[in-house]
Amino acid sequence: MKNSKVFYGWRIVLGAAIVLAVMGPASVAVANLFQTPVTEEFGISNSQFAISNSLVLGVGIFLSPFISQKFATGNFKLVYTIGIVIYALAYMGFGLAPNIYVFYVLSLFVGFGYMTSTIIPVSMLINNWFIKKRGLALSLALSGLGIGGVVFSQILTPLIITIGWRQTYLIYSVIMLTVCLPIVLFIFKAKPEMMNLRAYGAAEIAASVSDSEDQIATNQAPKTKMGITPYFALLMIGAMFVGIANNGGLGQFPPVLYGMHGPTTGAMIVSVYSAVGILGKILLGNMNDRFGTVISTLYASVLLALSYFVMLFAGNVFFAIVMAVLFGLGNAMGTVAPPLITSAIFSKDDFPKAYGYVQSALQLGMTVGSLVAASIADFTGNYAASWITLMIVSALVAVMWIGAYRNAKGQNQ
Repeated sequence: MKNSKVFYGWRIVLGAAIVLAVMGPASVAVANLFQTPVTEEFGISNSQFAISNSLVLGVGIFLSPFISQKFATGNFKLVYTIGIVIYALAYMGFGLAPNIYVFYVLSLFVGFGYMTSTIIPVSMLINNWFIKKRGLALSLALSGLGIGGVVFSQILTPLIITIGWRQTYLIYSVIMLTVCLPIVLFIFKAKPEMMNLRAYGAAEIAASVSDSEDQIATNQAPKTKMGITPYFALLMIGAMFVGIANNGGLGQFPPVLYGMHGPTTGAMIVSVYSAVGILGKILLGNMNDRFGTVISTLYASVLLALSYFVMLFAGNVFFAIVMAVLFGLGNAMGTVAPPLITSAIFSKDDFPKAYGYVQSALQLGMTVGSLVAASIADFTGNYAASWITLMIVSALVAVMWIGAYRNAKGQNQ
């Protein structure tokens, strides 16, 4: 008789979305809400505050492979718990910091906590729990990042105004601990086998198709071994390009749009691509499930490239809004696509190690993306060359990742 109970993996997805909604925005979406009050109290420049954000993201360049391996080989729940505690305590430390230099030291711990409690462990959980509908499950979990960004921006802004930035850091850190620790401790299970279950879709595939048909049914190339190969090099370069393409826009669109259209209209346009980004993640994950790695990669890469092309005409509000919609749909590539392309190329056993390196390359691109766009604009005197450069980089992602997938498939035929 068919079991009518809801598959436990969907509880994992819901828990992951909540954890990402709480933990993720603290280091990305809402980090700069604290910039003005902190710089005013410490008497520092905006660029000095920005160093703190760069340190948070930069940690992932070096530690992502180590963190992913630790999750794969150690006690998953213990590692996750330690990551959340370190993240929350370091974030609490921001509220107690006497100067910006203490901020910089704490940023290293915040960066470690961010990598250890957000995308890496969630991607590994979804990869373990789902074979069918993996893209949908991952995109639903990652949609928590966008939802959390919207929610916490509305919560933290009035708190900073009414009770101050120091107390707001403290409150946010308490929210992290009280909301996320119970989910990790009581809901998350590293693998379905721990509950005498199988990954979603595993039983159907085992019963109905052969091993070779399995690869077709799950839209994946025959799985390759981890190693320094042409497809691994293409995968890493593509990941770095994704980081540059995503963060180049995320970092530079707001000031450019505010300058073009004023703060009110500029903020509205930014909110459009933030809101559309939630839908974009779900669409990209579903497209990967339905049409496979090649089509979903091409789809996201083209949308991202088009957004930068349209940005050339963003002096017109209509085109600026069109850009925001395209960018909101395309920049899902920075979160949803990396674990999916990695799982399409590498075996389940090699996924943690491979994904750690992919995330490292992605973080490198994210760390320099906004700087690349700003530097080109400074050198040329306007942003047109920046948008053209990012458009080309976005298109090259498809070349690199589809090339990696095809090359890996060819190695196994």
